[in-house]
Amino acid sequence: MINLIYGLKGSGKTERIIAAANERAETSKGCVLYITDRKEHSLSVSRKARFIDITAWDIKCENCFIPFLKGLLASNYDVTDVYIDGLAKFIGKQVSELEEICKKIELLSAEHKVDFTLTVSAEEVPDFMKKYL
Repeated sequence: MINLIYGLKGSGKTERIIAAANERAETSKGCVLYITDRKEHSLSVSRKARFIDITAWDIKCENCFIPFLKGLLASNYDVTDVYIDGLAKFIGKQVSELEEICKKIELLSAEHKVDFTLTVSAEEVPDFMKKYL
């Protein structure tokens, strides 16, 4: 399953996704991952969640990010939730161009029984994303 947190820049998306990740980290029987390109958020994310600074891995496109996710899931069989803050920004795409990567993330979610939560900077989401609201 994919969940979506959206809004304009400065609307509190990051605070909401961090709060959701921290809450889930307290209740999950497995591992919670939080992926972002902002190191300064590491102090806000619970130590019970695994904080991943995507910039440390030189991930800058969809063709790198999906294998990276697969590697994370393959290396840790008990991942229950993945929180991704700023996906469009760190893979260098516009929100309207995220349909294919969302489909791939949906497949990963179904195959591995992992819930994904994404933030999207947009006033309105494209039609293909409305099912994630």
